[in-house]
Amino acid sequence: MRAIIVILVACLGLAPALAPGAELSDQQVIDLLAAERPRDVAVRRALGYLRGLQTPRGAVGGDYPTALTALAVLAHLAAGHTPDDLQHGPWLRTSLAYVLDQQEDSGYFGKADNSRMYGHGIVTLMLAETLGMCRDDDLDERIRAALERAVVVTINAAQVVKGGGHEGGWRYQPNENVSDLSLSGWQLMSLHATQQVGIRVPPAVIANGVAYARRLTSADGKVGYQNPGSDHAALRGTAMLSLAIGGQGDAPEVARIADRIRSDPIAWQGPWFFYRCYYDAVGLARAAPRVWADYAPKLEATLVEHQNADGSWPTPPGDNEGGHGQAYRTSLAVLALAVNRHVLPAYQR
Repeated sequence: MRAIIVILVACLGLAPALAPGAELSDQQVIDLLAAERPRDVAVRRALGYLRGLQTPRGAVGGDYPTALTALAVLAHLAAGHTPDDLQHGPWLRTSLAYVLDQQEDSGYFGKADNSRMYGHGIVTLMLAETLGMCRDDDLDERIRAALERAVVVTINAAQVVKGGGHEGGWRYQPNENVSDLSLSGWQLMSLHATQQVGIRVPPAVIANGVAYARRLTSADGKVGYQNPGSDHAALRGTAMLSLAIGGQGDAPEVARIADRIRSDPIAWQGPWFFYRCYYDAVGLARAAPRVWADYAPKLEATLVEHQNADGSWPTPPGDNEGGHGQAYRTSLAVLALAVNRHVLPAYQR
């Protein structure tokens, strides 16, 4: 057993450099397994900050409380906390109840806070990740019923007649006849996670969404928002994840996108910084794990270095996400830092 634990410590990169022939003592092994790495400390502090934002009703965040509360719940799930946790379960249940109360009779989640299909996709993803994580049968059934109705909205929105290369994607409103890759990425993730928990999604909806993402990805790895040929750094990971969800993780475009990310690494500046951190992490971890192994330390170090003392993150120079608030930035940072825990089904193979 001790040999297995020592191998685990080595594989996790926790063991210090040792002289040739030297071995870790039992106490050193115990200390290493108990130690928090900087990213773990950052996640713990960030989750504490998010919990402090919760209102008595369960909302987290300002202008888009439905979407931001769902993001904060997702951050906790990604870190391994569930509604059954003795310590954090009550917080999660309160925020879950708030989000569930925002669903329209139609199944739509994007109206109450005007987060539109962004909020709907984020909430749908969160519900899929939460389903089955608690031993409360009544809550589990309520989550399932809400998720099934939400997925119908997503599927119907994908089937709106579109043209001009927009077929298969999603846009701000459920009935729009155009698409963009940013919104489409959230919907694909939510549908993939829904499939993972046993709720059927028509295969054509997933296939068409993946085909839309591939049309926006050029042969040399440039990823467009609505038009192929443009290059949006924050959407590279979105395209990688979308192709991987569709079983196309070995497509040549994926390797070329990974090369673009590697040659243009994340830095504490520029637009859509937190959005890019999140999608760089989930896209590379799922579709290019070897590249992610080299890239992750840079991303993690950047986030850890700039975290505020209270656990939140400030706005980097030149970023344009400040208006979304601290809950947005902090939740996406946690989701990026927690990718290596491989907890959320949406990111699994």
